[in-house]
Amino acid sequence: MRPLGYPGIRTAVKQSSEATAHDVRPEERPYLCVAYDVEQSSIQPMRAAAALVGGPLVMYAASQLPKEREALRVSTFLMGAAVTAWSAWVWNKANTEMTLGPR
Repeated sequence: MRPLGYPGIRTAVKQSSEATAHDVRPEERPYLCVAYDVEQSSIQPMRAAAALVGGPLVMYAASQLPKEREALRVSTFLMGAAVTAWSAWVWNKANTEMTLGPR
């Protein structure tokens, strides 16, 4: 079974009695948090979906809550707006960094 984790991260267990359990092996690909190709194929689409679908869907759900639950309506709407804004901002920052390339 493949271990769950951030896509594209590869580590190797070092068989040793030393305190460190992982051996770092740098790759030849440019990295942001993961390799650019993994970032573009896996992570960026999730950010875009959260900004364009997930956040607005939560905001719509907030509008469907009973009017008597005003605090819940407002907090749910704000959470959807925050997801939209944060995901769009991080998508933009990552896209900008990848466009500039490794430095």
